[in-house]
Amino acid sequence: MHRWLLDLLVCPECRGALRLEAVEERDGDVITGTLACDKGHLFLISHGVPRFVRHELNPDQARTRDSFGDEWTRLYPEHGHSTPEWQAERDIFLEYTRSLPSEYRGKLVLDAGCGNGRYAKLANDWGSRVVCVDISTAVEIAQANVGSRPEVAVVQADLFRLPFRQGLFDIVYSIGVLHHTPDARGAFHAIQPLVKPGGFFSIFMHGQGNRALYATNRLLRAWTAKASYRTTWNFCLVLTGMAKVLLAIPFLGPVLYLVGRQVIFFSPDQHNNYDHFSAGFTSFHRKEEIRGWYGGWDDVAVRYQGVASESIYARGAHPFTV
Repeated sequence: MHRWLLDLLVCPECRGALRLEAVEERDGDVITGTLACDKGHLFLISHGVPRFVRHELNPDQARTRDSFGDEWTRLYPEHGHSTPEWQAERDIFLEYTRSLPSEYRGKLVLDAGCGNGRYAKLANDWGSRVVCVDISTAVEIAQANVGSRPEVAVVQADLFRLPFRQGLFDIVYSIGVLHHTPDARGAFHAIQPLVKPGGFFSIFMHGQGNRALYATNRLLRAWTAKASYRTTWNFCLVLTGMAKVLLAIPFLGPVLYLVGRQVIFFSPDQHNNYDHFSAGFTSFHRKEEIRGWYGGWDDVAVRYQGVASESIYARGAHPFTV
């Protein structure tokens, strides 16, 4: 844990200040130790990551945590970090956040649901100090991928109980995460106070799409979100293969792919398919609903994306006066 992180932290239980007790240090960073407040709440630091998840999760929350932990630690630990993937990940990130690289220079950034840290790497490359948060064991991979960078810190925490001072971050983004929590709106409003006046908060959410797509998603996920990881993975392999075959057929294939996407989500990217169908929680939303979450904020932009309006990108700025 970089020592500069301590200045940003508060106890997630009582919002009190935290004291650091280092047990093992390396090059000025804390590898193992504890964080404690005056009310006796104690949190461990291990492998350089402060751990703030002490509460019990219900079965669906645990499935979501474990699904993404498995996805990022076993299946895709280096996804987005290799040179060949860099341009694609850069373009995706900027599209999802509705932002520009120049906006990150000199800013304090929160990556809310960091996975393996690939987007934090981009933000840090553009000159920002980044705090990465995830509830799952993906923090181990994020720490290995980006935690050694002097201006990147990795924290294991629940988005509903984040251990940070309010009005702290210039930029907050949460990409494909909030809809995998038990209450997407509640998670959004738990994060919102952390944005400083003038800062912005960007999210990427699953949209409902048309009625047929929404119904099919809910029907399939009632099975895939409860099935074994291997079963869901194999189901997604079928979807991935189907998409690749259709897109390889000249002229008619892409048309059939677009038609099929109106009634079932599938992609030539296995990672996207598994992400969509494996998590214990996945909620689907409407643009008007998301716009309402940003009520009272400035420069709010919300738009549908995707062949069946199955994705929503949104960004808003915290006003200087509310």
